[in-house]
Amino acid sequence: MLMKYLRISLVFQLLLAIYFQLINWFSLGSWNYQPGFVPMFNSVNSGKIQWGDIAILGVFLLPFLLFFLAYWRRWNWLMWVGAIGYTIWIYLQIQTWWIPYLFGASEQWQKIYHRVFAYSTKILPSIGNHLAPDAMHLAIQLLLIIIVTSTIIGLSQIQRNKKSPKPE
Repeated sequence: MLMKYLRISLVFQLLLAIYFQLINWFSLGSWNYQPGFVPMFNSVNSGKIQWGDIAILGVFLLPFLLFFLAYWRRWNWLMWVGAIGYTIWIYLQIQTWWIPYLFGASEQWQKIYHRVFAYSTKILPSIGNHLAPDAMHLAIQLLLIIIVTSTIIGLSQIQRNKKSPKPE
C-alpha cells in the first residue's frame, strides 16, 4: 500500500517520457507545430540526424529510467532527487507559461510566442497580452503536476511509516 503513489508516479513518468518522444519524433499537426521544427523521424529518414538531437531525447528519458531504478531498488533518496528535478521543471513551466498568462506577457515573450506558437493548438483563450499556453505544453504541465504530487505523497508516506512506532 505504501508504494501506491510511487507506482502512480512511475506510470505517469512513463507516459511523460513516451509523450515527449512522440512530440519530438512525429509531426502531430498544430499540436506540436513550431516553425522550423523537423521531427526526428524525418531527420532519420533524410539521413540528417544529429547526435545532439539524439542526446537531448536521451536526456529526457533519463529521469524516468533513474526513477524506475530507484523504485525497483527502493532508493528513496534517488526518488527525492527525481521529485526535485520534476518540481524544477514544473516551476520553469509556470514561469514560462502561467505567469505571462495570468499577469500579461512581456514584449519579448509576445514576439517569441507569436513567432513560435501562433499556429499551435490552444485550449484556453488568449486575451490581449495574456497569452495562453499551447496544448502541447499544457499536457506536459498536467503530467508533471501528477508526477510531483504523487511522488511527494508516496515518499512522505514512507517517511512517516519509518518514524511511527512499531506495534509490539
